[in-house]
Amino acid sequence: MDRAGIRGVSFSMKIKTWFLATRPWSFVMTIVSCLLGAIFALKELNVTIFLLILVGLILAHAATNLLNDYFDVKTRVDKPNAPTAQYRPHPYLSGLIMSSSLLLTIIIIYALTIAIAFYLYFLTTNLAIFFFLIFGLLISIFYTFPYFSLKYRALGEPFVAIIWGPFMVFGTYYVLTFKMNIIVLLASIPIGILVALVLMANNIRDMDYDKSAGIKTIPIILGKERSLNLFKILLGVCYLVVGIVAYLDIPFSLISLVTILQAIRIVKRFEKEVPPNADPIVANLTLIFGILYIIGTALSLIVF
Repeated sequence: MDRAGIRGVSFSMKIKTWFLATRPWSFVMTIVSCLLGAIFALKELNVTIFLLILVGLILAHAATNLLNDYFDVKTRVDKPNAPTAQYRPHPYLSGLIMSSSLLLTIIIIYALTIAIAFYLYFLTTNLAIFFFLIFGLLISIFYTFPYFSLKYRALGEPFVAIIWGPFMVFGTYYVLTFKMNIIVLLASIPIGILVALVLMANNIRDMDYDKSAGIKTIPIILGKERSLNLFKILLGVCYLVVGIVAYLDIPFSLISLVTILQAIRIVKRFEKEVPPNADPIVANLTLIFGILYIIGTALSLIVF
């Protein structure tokens, strides 16, 4: 292979490394939440504004993932023997990405996110955009910020539920419509909870390691049995809220209830043993539920 070919391969490998560092598989949940909010605004949807919101949220999500890895490595929460290093690519921990490059990339991504927010304000003159921007950036930065880490003070799941639920779903809807809607706020709850349960499954699996690292998570505080009970209760709340949303205004959202069987299988499996791929298993449930929930919402709004 000539030098140009070698440089081409090297460049493509660098792109792949950086792409994997952002944890792109997790963006699916952001897309689901953002799309659900947009579906509620279907009759007055501005596609350009929606796409800007979606890109901004994905960029913020990417920056958060990169910043989390940076702080987790710096505080020695993530080490070569950490469970997270066994279950997914971790280019920063592996030394494939340097600290200076990582921090510069994070700053650039945050800058792009802020630029999109200002452009959205230019297009909509909706001041609420800056509230969502500031709130989102604060949670993004302080999620794993040393000495203030939400993630390791047993606040990870609650804030994840808020961000992927009301913040993204209702926030997208409000920026698109300038309207308050209690149904949208209520409908955001199941998605937020399910994304939080992805993190809880991860934390239940990693209890022993997290305890040895000196951090606190909900499973460490409650113990495995109580954490699994809370997991089951929150799953039940998701489906209960779907029933309420269907009764109030979005009847076809009930098609998402077909995932109950999948949820039951997950619970039974976790009661025997929480597997190494616990979080992807719950993420798959979240994705299927989210797709059906979005389809049901769209059909309800179109038909009624």
